[in-house]
Amino acid sequence: MRPLRKAFTLIELLVVIAIIAILIGLLLPAIQKVRESASRAQSANNLKQIALAFQNYENAMGEMPHNGTWNNTQWDFGPGLGDWSHALPSPINAVGCTWAIKILPYIEQDMLLNKYSYTVPIKTYLDPGRPSGTGLTQTQWDGGADDTIYQAGQVTDYAANSMVIGSGIMTDSPGNYSPTWSGPVSGWADLFHRKLISIEDGTSNTIVVGSKGMATQVYKQRGCTKTGGNYTLSNGATLGCNDDPITDPGPALMGTLRSIGPDDTWWASGTGVTVAGNRFKLANGWESWFFFCFEVVQDKPDLDSWNRWGSPYSGSAPLAMCDGSVRNVSYTTSNAVVLALSTPNGGEPAQDP
Repeated sequence: MRPLRKAFTLIELLVVIAIIAILIGLLLPAIQKVRESASRAQSANNLKQIALAFQNYENAMGEMPHNGTWNNTQWDFGPGLGDWSHALPSPINAVGCTWAIKILPYIEQDMLLNKYSYTVPIKTYLDPGRPSGTGLTQTQWDGGADDTIYQAGQVTDYAANSMVIGSGIMTDSPGNYSPTWSGPVSGWADLFHRKLISIEDGTSNTIVVGSKGMATQVYKQRGCTKTGGNYTLSNGATLGCNDDPITDPGPALMGTLRSIGPDDTWWASGTGVTVAGNRFKLANGWESWFFFCFEVVQDKPDLDSWNRWGSPYSGSAPLAMCDGSVRNVSYTTSNAVVLALSTPNGGEPAQDP
């Protein structure tokens, strides 16, 4: 007689498959949580490196790196391609470039500043928790002295606090700036010469650089330079990406800065409401939404990221203080606290939110 063969019945097999599926379902959230935790830790490390680079820049240059001026100009005619308004980033015109270009030597990117390339992504400027593609804008530099010099290049997931570093074109009076020439290397007359020692609210209570909020649609079109700086909303309308490349100082572009105020952007200043720690008041009509936009938000579809900090992570976003420490600031933090963390001399040092 042939012996009977033992085997799983169909029901038993289905039960095993179901158990395996349940186990996988239980494991996936844990794996995703571990991945998010690792990405958040790397993002915090990037921010710490950038914050320390700001400190080292101040030690070497005697002031913090401001965000430059239109077209990278420092009124030193002839750098780059020979056209002062279309000059490649370089050591000679770095004073007119963004903070992200100024600090390259302090994040071990000396060679990039000395011989600028638009095709080399900067890992320190990219948050591992957010898809960044190539780490570059869609627009490429065409090799000529034209606007592609400022539309192409590296993108950054991090922005500096404009209320702390300002731009090369500082507010001179309500609604105006001073374009007075003051020499070939110093740029506009009223540079934002911020020193760490001048931060009266305390370096541990003031943001210097942080993760910026971003609409998830922007993940696939970083820089948004091919679409005029806008992305398409779910309803077909368009909204600003606020993801300008580090090659464009603006000044006061939302791709490289957050927490913009009336002292550092003249077009925001006027005779309206007072902002703590600012010499100039807001322009009339701004008060209805200005304070509201001091938020920390999580990335999501259709997000208006204008002037807002944020991240792809759940619960909170990492922000670096002027002393080099990094905090995870909750998305439920009030606008008043975010504003207090942004102003260096507002007389309202914010505690841990």
